[in-house]
Amino acid sequence: MDKLSKEILHLKNYELKNVKSIIFDFDGTLHNTLKIYYPAFSYGVEFLREHGFAKDFELNEKNVSRFLGEKPIFSYDLIADGADDSLKREVMALVGKKMDENIKNGVGELYDNSLKVLEKLSKDYDLYILSNCRESYLDLALDVYNIKKYLKKCFAAETYAFIPKDEIIKKERQNINEEIIFVGDRHHDMEAAKKNELKSIFCTYGFGNAEEGKDANYKISSIGELLNLL
Repeated sequence: MDKLSKEILHLKNYELKNVKSIIFDFDGTLHNTLKIYYPAFSYGVEFLREHGFAKDFELNEKNVSRFLGEKPIFSYDLIADGADDSLKREVMALVGKKMDENIKNGVGELYDNSLKVLEKLSKDYDLYILSNCRESYLDLALDVYNIKKYLKKCFAAETYAFIPKDEIIKKERQNINEEIIFVGDRHHDMEAAKKNELKSIFCTYGFGNAEEGKDANYKISSIGELLNLL
């Protein structure tokens, strides 16, 4: 590392010296969700096509990955436009079940160093997860990956009727030790931090594009780089 890089890193470390709590997004930040989501979502697309929808949707990893981190209904509102709500709920349930089965069957994986980062940071910070997901999915994932022991609390958006992440933080902030920093890979993670005047770290390796992280305070290209900042 050259002298300038060391000086920049020192400045970043100083700026973050008062952080007490870290809120992580889950999918695309700690969890390489595409491993379980793509085969499950593919199953859902076939189901929709049998019912006359999603015929123009090109099924590939790039198109599917853009739905990760969004509310579950988001993708079906787009690819099954015109379908009634009962059909959308049915396909969501089918895809959710397939995702859970994939986790149980060992198809999923955390990103390299996610465990190491959580284990090390949990010794000095209060760690949280805030995810736009179902309660049962998050509980299952935390159990299978054995990471609940590192976390002070987890927030699944379903618990809050899928209101935006910034509103969930506002509801829970009084119970979180300040100063807080948010780590995530999608636009709503950065917006949640900005609207709550929190520092943010954007994960460029996740499922968001560069534009989504343009206003982040910091950017990392792997979860392991977080240990260089904190």
